[in-house]
Amino acid sequence: MSTAVTGKASEAVEKISHYLSDRFGKMDIFDETRVDLQKSSPWYQLGSIAYLYWIVTVVTGLILIIFYIPTTFQAYDTITVIKDNLLLGIIRGCHKYGGDAIIIASTLKVYRMWFRGEYKNKGEFSFIVGMIVLVAAMYSGLTGYLLMWNQRAFWATKIFATFPTYLDIQPSKMMWFWPQLVGFLTSTWGNATFMGRNISQMLLGGASIGQATMTRFYSLHFGISLIALVITELYFYKHRYHRINMKWWTVIMFIAMLVFVSIVLPGAMGGRANPQVTPLPILSDWYFLALYQLLKYMDPYWATIWTVGIPFITLALMFLDFGPERSIWKRPIFLMAGLVGLLDFIAFSLLILADVADIHRDPPIWYAQMIIMMTVGELWHYGLYKQMKVWLFWVIPNLLFSGWYFFLYVCPKPTLPSSLTWFYQNNPVVEPKALDFVHHPYVTMYFGLSVFMVILTFIFFKTQQSSTKAVKTIEVGAA
Repeated sequence: MSTAVTGKASEAVEKISHYLSDRFGKMDIFDETRVDLQKSSPWYQLGSIAYLYWIVTVVTGLILIIFYIPTTFQAYDTITVIKDNLLLGIIRGCHKYGGDAIIIASTLKVYRMWFRGEYKNKGEFSFIVGMIVLVAAMYSGLTGYLLMWNQRAFWATKIFATFPTYLDIQPSKMMWFWPQLVGFLTSTWGNATFMGRNISQMLLGGASIGQATMTRFYSLHFGISLIALVITELYFYKHRYHRINMKWWTVIMFIAMLVFVSIVLPGAMGGRANPQVTPLPILSDWYFLALYQLLKYMDPYWATIWTVGIPFITLALMFLDFGPERSIWKRPIFLMAGLVGLLDFIAFSLLILADVADIHRDPPIWYAQMIIMMTVGELWHYGLYKQMKVWLFWVIPNLLFSGWYFFLYVCPKPTLPSSLTWFYQNNPVVEPKALDFVHHPYVTMYFGLSVFMVILTFIFFKTQQSSTKAVKTIEVGAA
């Protein structure tokens, strides 16, 4: 018995070892293994571009360290001195816009890998590394944002550092007769451990933004790049890869573009940070604008969950792409998922700049947009592969979710039983007293669309049955 168990355990370990070694062997960070593809497609230069701008950002950052003083009293003044000096102002611009260029190149690279299915054929780790590079670049930019110590950066950081505290509480909007198990469990855990508040205080170095926050963000901003650079250089040294697979004149052109932008559009300063005056609207740097709009659309608890969960949801979807096809036209579900993410990111960023948000009107519109696009992908997938189960996995959850949304906001309901009020902990409960189509037309539209999808499913199912019977009849007749 023990021998059999040991044999199975060693076999499992061997399989895991082979799985990891195969994927580590095909992993790349900055497209260093795709030299041949770089000659035929500029899209495969994105890794080299990201690495080039990363080195520029590190070098310019080391120069700025000489002149910058990371204290709440002198940070803004030293940035002003740097800005007013012509050469240092250009260096600061190259540092700021170089960081933006890393995020742009990394984002485009992740989308390229997604749409071209590069995570297939043992390429999962390359996609995971691409996501890590993108997230690290975004959070490195976020930590550097506060170092200017201006009004916009101060309040954007305050909102960012407040996010973890929402994990200790229940959602403020409760759902009628539907116990919020997730909210109840997390709030109970939060009350026992103060997890969210502890995370927030670790980021801030206290209960509010101050010198400890400045020191921590300065260390993180420097440490993220330093540690990542050491690991990356060891990787390149071990495998003897070329770091930048571009011609010298191309490298000069990209650096010249960065210098040109730094001269024409000097980095903005804004006013000195003032904790007593709240600017409206409060905006972060451009790559976090969409998440700020999401915060306007959702309860802060769920907005925090989504903010943390988006990278993990993306990776989970990658592992659900089972088929061997890499052409995006043969993977319509993942085409639509990528387009939903891209279009919503752009739209949310523009909407928050325009200060347009209505928590009652807008979320059902965006749900409907997502449902319509994903439904097109599901229909397309069904047309290609005639896989009914995949379609049902999409239709049934949507019907349940939209039906509950319709019941919650539109349908009349009796008073909540008093025996359940303890569970909701005095949070407000949505209880419309009569049918309310007028104030919630988009919820009604969403539910109607889900019902329509069920009808389509029934039609497709019957059509499939009829065609299968017809084929069998022909085969029997021919036999």
